Amino acid sequence: MSRMLAERIRSEYSGPSDEEVRRELSTLLGRAEFHASERNRRFLSYIVEETLQGRADRIKAYSIAIATFDRSDDFDPLTDPIVRIEASRLRRSLEHYYLTSGKSDPIRIDMPKGSYVATFRYADPTPEEELRSPALPVEQAPAAPVHAPEPPPNPPAPVAKRGRNPWIWAALAALVVVVAIQAAIYAWKRYEEGSVAAATRGPSVIVLPFENIGAGSSQDFIARGLTFEIINSLTRFSDLFVFGPETSFGVGDPDLRATSLRALQPDYVLYGSVYSTDDALRVSAILADARSNRSVWSTNFERDLSTANLLRIQSDIAEQVANAIGQPYGAVFNLTAEDIAKRPLTSLRSYECVVRFRQRWREYDQRDYGDMRACLEQTIKADPYYARAYASLALLDIDTVRFGFGRDLVETDPLQEATEFARRSIELDPAGADGYLALSMAFWFAHDYEASISTAKRGLAIDPHNPDLLAELGLRYAMREQWSLSRPLIGEAFARNPATPSGYRIATFQYHYMHGDYQAALQEALQVKARYVLYGYLCAAAAYGQLGDKANAEIALAELIKIDPNYGDHVADDLAKRGTSPYIIRAVVEGLVKAGLRVPPPPTND
Repeated sequence: MSRMLAERIRSEYSGPSDEEVRRELSTLLGRAEFHASERNRRFLSYIVEETLQGRADRIKAYSIAIATFDRSDDFDPLTDPIVRIEASRLRRSLEHYYLTSGKSDPIRIDMPKGSYVATFRYADPTPEEELRSPALPVEQAPAAPVHAPEPPPNPPAPVAKRGRNPWIWAALAALVVVVAIQAAIYAWKRYEEGSVAAATRGPSVIVLPFENIGAGSSQDFIARGLTFEIINSLTRFSDLFVFGPETSFGVGDPDLRATSLRALQPDYVLYGSVYSTDDALRVSAILADARSNRSVWSTNFERDLSTANLLRIQSDIAEQVANAIGQPYGAVFNLTAEDIAKRPLTSLRSYECVVRFRQRWREYDQRDYGDMRACLEQTIKADPYYARAYASLALLDIDTVRFGFGRDLVETDPLQEATEFARRSIELDPAGADGYLALSMAFWFAHDYEASISTAKRGLAIDPHNPDLLAELGLRYAMREQWSLSRPLIGEAFARNPATPSGYRIATFQYHYMHGDYQAALQEALQVKARYVLYGYLCAAAAYGQLGDKANAEIALAELIKIDPNYGDHVADDLAKRGTSPYIIRAVVEGLVKAGLRVPPPPTND
């Protein structure tokens, strides 16, 4: 068989040749539109060349970290998630490039989720490729280049000819779009979202292409870019199933939208408009319940383009929209919480169980502790790769440590178990904020304050706008009287999410209290809504005591004593165990004594 014939057969049945792949890689890396960092470009070059050289079995997190991220020989992928995080970013950069400026490239280079091995295919795969190229299993690398299939791009809708029945053409166009949408769903779920089980834990959201309502079509790219950025930002929330960009843009035709949405059956639809001039950008976004068509959330943004970069503004707006929808206590969370509030815990699915827990956790509610624990434990048995369920169990254990909730139901050391659950959550989802939140809290209550703060910072480096991490770090800085670090974090946390657990307001209470502004401190204490926990009452009583308001001080103390009748005997020890500064402890005890709490005198050195 001649070499030319062999190349032809390989081209037709086995995908691109090595030379074609290297040529595409060179083109890709030379394009400014390929938005990837320099180290992710090295990352891509490394996995492509290793795959082409038949060394795919050697492509592991360790080898990538050493070869492309300048890590030392003692690199541990379990404690340093750099490769997994950057792999996720690289996948998004590749997907964005081939959706936009690279859509006419003849070759596609991909890195399917679940593996670090590169795959190569032609832009229009043949049926033979579709049949003979299985999906890559998790953590299993092939011995040679794999040519992963992808459904063909949406064909153009047929154009009606004179004399043909336009209704027939409309029906055919609708059928084509629906088929293309189903193919895109399959591709997105298979290559971008991981397992179907993971993808269907929580509600599904489709982002319709934002509409350019400006003067001309020359600004369409802004609306298109914002749509893509919002989709990317929403995929960070692993509980949501977010339809991929091909699907979103595939249902963009208003005439076919209703048919397409009926085929997809999303839970929520996000849509909006963009108006831009040379100096300003205005964006409106609306989230609707797909079943009732009722608008459940909306927002507007206006930005000055004369003093800021368009891409930065676009990214910031997308991040704010995604956070408002997908974060804990965001729009989708609250709607789900309302829906499941009256249902028994035993009937809840995985995502619903986590939502119910986070709702109770925000309210510091100890009711149904046993049932809540059983629900979460059943969740990780049924779905052992659900990172947020492990993080939720860790937070539940930490509530046992800090508040005593369910102490008689926990057979093991809750702090040790919390640490293990939190680490497992991070291992499963290195980009998820919940695991870092739980681990940071576990370290704090183990009195490893440096590790606690470092862990919270690691989480914020990955998710800089997460309100829970911002508030947690702000509270810990406040307990060490590092006000210049605490204040901005707490302020941003509540600005980004007013529903952030109210107990974090104790950080602001401490600031005002330690600066002698007892009235401002009292206002913060009164906003702590935690009827089963004594610390809101403690703060209010101390402030009332300093203000000389004996009547209200007695009311606050009465509530405190209901929870712990002997609290005065160990108040200083309790606050110290929580990592509170000795100066804050002394000042708070002084206020409590003025309020009327009986506190034994400190031991003498006689």
